[in-house]
Amino acid sequence: MRGALLGLLAVLGCLSSPVVAAADLPPARDFAADAAGHAPILVFFTNASCPYCREVENLYLRPMYSRGDYRGRLLIRVVEVGGGTPLVDFTGQRMSHGEFARRERVAFTPVIRLYDAAGRELVPQLFGYTTPDFYLGYLEQAIEQAIRRVRPARTALLR
Repeated sequence: MRGALLGLLAVLGCLSSPVVAAADLPPARDFAADAAGHAPILVFFTNASCPYCREVENLYLRPMYSRGDYRGRLLIRVVEVGGGTPLVDFTGQRMSHGEFARRERVAFTPVIRLYDAAGRELVPQLFGYTTPDFYLGYLEQAIEQAIRRVRPARTALLR
């Protein structure tokens, strides 16, 4: 009995440790400055009362961010839909997270969008969390596609 209990505790510890150890995702503060790096910017539109947002964040985005899966090729930023945190948009305009979300017509969450340096969407957004079995594949496919779309522009700038 005691051995089974210890085994169960060990398994539960392994299951929960990636979420606890994962780094916090950076909030959006200045898209104009972020865009200077010429990497796609993944914007995670979230809401504090959204349980699906927590799943997307804890199961996919936080581990991806803390492991550095796309370090140097992608920036991840969080926008709290309805939030009052100040940010600077891609054109240098000052607004709040909530104002940015409204301007981008994001009312429901979770939403993931990938933008280029000018604030143009690079790929179709990931809206909601209806297919957990395939979500990681959809997310990685969107990220890789966005990186490929930005890369030719960077190559042209280097010539």
